[in-house]
Amino acid sequence: MPFMVNIESYNQAQELILNSKKILLVSHRRPDGDTLGATVAFQRLLTKMGKFAVAACIDEPNSRLEFLTKLLMNGQTFQRTFDYNSFDLIIISDAGAHHMTGFHDLYPDFLSKKVPIINIDHHASNEGFGTVNLVDTKAASATVMVYRLFKHMNVTLDKEMAIALMTGIYNDTGGMMHSNTNAETYAVSAELMKFGFNISEIVRPLLKSATFAQMKLWGHVLETMKKNNKDVVYAVVSEEDLKRLHASSGDTGGIIDIMSTITDARFTVLLAEDNGVVKGSLRTQRDDVNLSDLASQFGGGGHAKASGFRVPGKLEKQTVWRIVPSDEGLKDSPLTRVSM
Repeated sequence: MPFMVNIESYNQAQELILNSKKILLVSHRRPDGDTLGATVAFQRLLTKMGKFAVAACIDEPNSRLEFLTKLLMNGQTFQRTFDYNSFDLIIISDAGAHHMTGFHDLYPDFLSKKVPIINIDHHASNEGFGTVNLVDTKAASATVMVYRLFKHMNVTLDKEMAIALMTGIYNDTGGMMHSNTNAETYAVSAELMKFGFNISEIVRPLLKSATFAQMKLWGHVLETMKKNNKDVVYAVVSEEDLKRLHASSGDTGGIIDIMSTITDARFTVLLAEDNGVVKGSLRTQRDDVNLSDLASQFGGGGHAKASGFRVPGKLEKQTVWRIVPSDEGLKDSPLTRVSM
């Protein structure tokens, strides 16, 4: 859904922040550089403001993003559990749908707005689940939205906050190569770079580091991917593949972007098993394909050209691959009819 972020929304967010003492900062599950960068920048700012700020993520950040965790103040790490009722404000960054944090399963009241929520995002699939919604689909990243809020609040950034915000931009623009890169992207980046850090501190862990197992897995995916008669390129990673190659589900990150460079593909799909869940990643270069709409059929979402979903279940191979949901209540859903 489209959002118009007006000055009043920023005023409301600022008021909630200033009037709160204990703030929970939430990154989405399977965190990337954008959601973590936004949370880290907030944690540093709020701590310097004398507030008690806790960074939380239901999944442990990938080792490639460890440099962001090290930027948290007071020796903090990302918490997986917390006392929900002890906070008077929740800030959720980069969650394209209400279920993307994963915490609603642990805390049934999590999105009830019993505790006010500031929802900061840039995905078209965002449902506006916050008490205040700072959502702009034209923003290149959630960290751009955070930067806007910080400027509105006239706060003083530090070098570490600048690195965190820049990581989100670099992550979500693919190193300034994706179509969401715009004039604001470069303008904000230029301001952040004035803090004197070396961009290689971000580029190396994000785009130029890989394990041997990850390279083997990527080779398997590229060797086995197929294209159907509708020009959809797809690949499948089973738990057996991960075990055989001594890889983890996190090692699939990045391969979908390589698959999406195929010029004659309508769009690309990567399906991967992970402990009873099927994760789907979708990418396209075409303007006439909206992958957010497609992902929403599976309970996911994202951007028109980059989206994803997660479904409890497994992959079953007969003559084709099928997603077989583990929840009996999904039997009549589109999931049981999807084949590759």
